Amino acid sequence: MSRPLSGKAEIILDHPDNVLVGTFGRADQCHACFDADYVLLNLQRSGDTDACRSMCLNLEPQVLAAILSELAGSVSVAVPAEANRAVLRQAAEALACALASADAETELTPDEEVLLLHVME
Repeated sequence: MSRPLSGKAEIILDHPDNVLVGTFGRADQCHACFDADYVLLNLQRSGDTDACRSMCLNLEPQVLAAILSELAGSVSVAVPAEANRAVLRQAAEALACALASADAETELTPDEEVLLLHVME
């Protein structure tokens, strides 16, 4: 299920011959979910534009886990603003609860899905 972005996302791809930059904002949509082998992230531009229209990222869960661990380690270096810490804490707790659930087939509630998306932004 796609949801509006709650903030701004910027994607930068640095190729040897050029750099591609795409920005997504509150008017755009995001979708994040798990499948059997990957974590799927998709940002989709709303409306008709010549700018970057979509970004798809497929990560193995181990890669996402490494990213989350690295983020945890960097908190002591650059502490996010209190409002951001609260949102990240809630989303991390929602993800932890969902993963610990005995029924792996149960989908996240809409509130848990929103919190999880905040973590992945």
